[in-house]
Amino acid sequence: MTAPSTPQVPLRSPTPGKPEGAPRLGGALAFLFWCACGIAALPLAGLFTLISALGLTGARSALFDSFAGAGVAQQVLRLGLMPQVVLFCWAVAMVVLTVARARIALLVLPWVLVLWLATTGYSQFAIRDAIAPDGADLGAFAALMPGLLAQAAGVAAFFGYFREGTRPQSFYRR
Repeated sequence: MTAPSTPQVPLRSPTPGKPEGAPRLGGALAFLFWCACGIAALPLAGLFTLISALGLTGARSALFDSFAGAGVAQQVLRLGLMPQVVLFCWAVAMVVLTVARARIALLVLPWVLVLWLATTGYSQFAIRDAIAPDGADLGAFAALMPGLLAQAAGVAAFFGYFREGTRPQSFYRR
């Protein structure tokens, strides 16, 4: 005697309103999306923690006092935050455009990272110029170039992935 066969159940039922073969967020694109979520969430969490600890007025005072002034420490702080602000804007744009599956993400997101690369290059040389007694020299250039070239390679890879990659091309083009 043989056991009755069980009916074949599909592995997953299609989502209502979504075509069967619709591209999904996965692979490297999903990894980039979740990294962007983290990059966007951390500064917001820090800001909300500061507000909860000091209150709105205290947090505003603490932030403005740390950026005010013409000293080297304040100048380095401002220069150091410039690339972080651009990267935060990229992360927010990545999250919003990915959730919206906006086609413009293929154009905007790589160029915002190029802006981040230019900003970080400028900031690193400006910080080195501010803290060095004689300003930035050839030694500063030699010390900063390997890191900047590695960042440029990462930005170029992201640019190429969004321009030529199969998953971004199919995911953002509904």
